[in-house]
Order: sequence, then C-alpha cells, then structure tokens
Amino acid sequence: MPDTNVVCTVDEVCAHPQLTADLIFKLRRVTRHNLQERNALQSRHSALAGEALPKEERDLRQAIFSWMLLRLDEAEQAAKGISGPLGHLLKGGVAMDRHEYDSAVVHLKAANEHSPTARLSVEIAAALRSSGKVQEALTALDRVEKQGKADADLFFEKGRCLEVQGVQESACTCYEKALELDPQHSNAAFRLAYYLDLRGEDQKAVELYKRVTGQGPAFVSAMVNLGLLLEDTEDLDGAIASFKEALKVDPANRRAALYLRDAVESIDMYYDENERKENERLESILRIPIADFELSVRSRNCLAKMNVRAIGDLVRKTDQELLSYKNFGETSLHEIRNLLESKGLRLGMFKEEEAKRARAQRLRSGNQQDLMLSRAITELEFSVRCRKCMQRLNIETLGDLLEKSEADLLATKNFGQTSLNEIKAKLTEMGITLRQKD
Repeated sequence: MPDTNVVCTVDEVCAHPQLTADLIFKLRRVTRHNLQERNALQSRHSALAGEALPKEERDLRQAIFSWMLLRLDEAEQAAKGISGPLGHLLKGGVAMDRHEYDSAVVHLKAANEHSPTARLSVEIAAALRSSGKVQEALTALDRVEKQGKADADLFFEKGRCLEVQGVQESACTCYEKALELDPQHSNAAFRLAYYLDLRGEDQKAVELYKRVTGQGPAFVSAMVNLGLLLEDTEDLDGAIASFKEALKVDPANRRAALYLRDAVESIDMYYDENERKENERLESILRIPIADFELSVRSRNCLAKMNVRAIGDLVRKTDQELLSYKNFGETSLHEIRNLLESKGLRLGMFKEEEAKRARAQRLRSGNQQDLMLSRAITELEFSVRCRKCMQRLNIETLGDLLEKSEADLLATKNFGQTSLNEIKAKLTEMGITLRQKD
C-alpha cells in the first residue's frame, strides 16, 4: 500500500484550522528532515502571537512548534496546559527527545487509548525499542502490519528493532521496503546507506547518502559518511563539498572538521604531484626552438616579430593575442594549433594551469587551523577497512585511539585481528602503544 505520510510543507500543515495527531507527525517529519521547512516553522513560531486563532489552538501550536524546534523546556511548559490525547502525545514526544523512554511509552500509550492510530502504534514501538523492550516493540509492529496498515515508518521502525537484535540483513530488507513505499524516507535511506557502506557497496551507499545530504542537523552524519566514501573514490572535490555542508549545518562538528582538513591536504598533495609530473614532461618540450618546426614563412615571421622563440613562449599566448598581431590570420592560427596538438599542448594552457593552482590555494585558505584540535586518524594512512572500524568506534583522533586497549578494539563487532595488527604496526613506527588493559 502507498505511504500516505509522505511529502508536505509547513504551510500546508499549518493551513488546517485544527492540528491533529496525524498532522503533528507530518509536521515533525518535514521540519526535522528539511532545513528550509525548519526555517519556515521558526518564522511561524515567531508570528504565532499575532495570528487570529482561538486561544486553545494557539497554545497547542505554541507547544507543538516548540517541540518541533527542539525547544524542549518551552514545549514541556506549554504542554502542561493541554489535556487529552494531544497533551499526552506532546508529553510523550518531548520525553522521547529527552531520552526518557519509559515516560514516553506511558504518555504515548495514553494518547493511543483515546484515539488509536497505526502511526501512534509505530511511535510507541519506537519508544519501547529505545527503552530496551525490543521484542515488545516488534510484537506491536506485527499487530499493525497484520491489520494491513503497514507504511514506510512501520518498516523503518521494524528495521531499527532488527538492528538491535543483530539481524542486519533483515533490517536492510525492511529499509528497502520503506523506501519502496516512500522513496523520500530519509531515515530509511540513511540506515540502509550505512550498512551498504560497511559491506563495501559504495556506489549504492553514495546514492542513498546523497538523498539525505542537506536535509538538516539530523543527517550531518550522512554528509560526513558521504564525504568519506567520495574521498575513498578520489572524488576530493565532492568530499570537500560534503564536509563543508556538514560544517555549515553543524559548525561545531569535530569529525567533519577533521575530515575536511584531511581532504584539503589530500587535494594539495594531488595538485603538487600532478604539477611535478607535468613540469617534468613540459621541460623537455618547452625549450624546443620554433625554428625546429616546419611552419609557413608568414607564421614564422609573425612569431619572430612577437619574440616567440620557443614552444614555451608560444603556449603563453592565447588565440586572441596571436590574432591581434598585424598580418597574423586564421590560417597561421590553425597551423600553430596543429603544431601544439601534436605535442599534447595548446594555446593559453599556462593560464589554465595558473587557474588550477589558484583553485588549490583557495581550498588551502580558510580558518581550518582554528577547527583542528588534534591530529586526525586519517593522517595516519590506515586501510579503508581499518578506518571504517575506527569510525564505528567514534575514534577520530590519535588521542581517541590511544585511550583504547587491544581488548576494547577486538570486542567491537567486525573489528578483527588484521585491523588490530595494522594499528599496532603503525603505532610502533611512531614509538607509542595502545592503552594497557587495567
């Protein structure tokens, strides 16, 4: 069945004279997953006092908007004056965002008793799963599915429960079902991309990460992960753009800042190495005298009058500069173009190289030194597998790594002896070791 809780906007939801539980969940999705809509809700929140609404509805919207914007103290205070199912829904939602899951279960169940809906049942399952009652959550979801009310949110939550149980393949199947029902389901796209990333299916992971990049603070990790994948495929421009987007949304994000510096340094090395190789190739060509080539007398004379003695002098000229010289026409220009093409060169190429160097300098510039607090793990040139293992452990810096013991690392899922040996060998080269287990 198609998912009915798909795309909407803040304006469409707020146009309703009375907000229902279904509309509240739609509003949460759009504002939590879309930065533009979140800004629109902030404007609505600021203008709420001047809107011609009954006091009860205005108070309700005050509480809802505050909750959506994660102003939890303000939302909790406003929700105290709201009774009935919506009051319980608000209190349960705020409790979820405060990670007070047992309280969330109580309030959400109370809301569902008054006005039972499949959507509220899914929300209760999320609270149960978060409180550690995974099997109870799955039972609640199965009950809704048997009623023929399964939607993208249900399959996403079922996938999250299966993840907790360690059944990753089945979880991924649920995320795929969620995306079939709602291709714009950002949470399902992110979780599926994460596991595809771990399994090495980089192309599919990149496609899914791109769906959620730029959709607000909830998906900063997707932007960072996308950047790492693009960097692994040597798409350094794309990686830098992803890390910068993450920092734009979350300027204090340490991971994004560390990886951005690493990518910028990599692109510097890329341009430096390319420039060295190109210079070696050119040096043997640029000194060749023009007289060594069979040019027409007209072309040869024009170049001599322009003081163009060697190939190096010629590639510094542009088409327009040559044509602007007296008696130098299209025939001579065509002749010179053919000459340069035979050597893999072209008119004006030095100006293009200067533009590339200027671009690399712009990437180097900025306030990265202010963002970098410690040496990034990415500087140590670990393998992709090893780096992903450390990423799962939130090891971002050398200091983070040195806080771990061998036992800590090996106790982590998918972290094997090969990765441990690689880390120990690298640290030995640096004259340091992992923390000894107490």
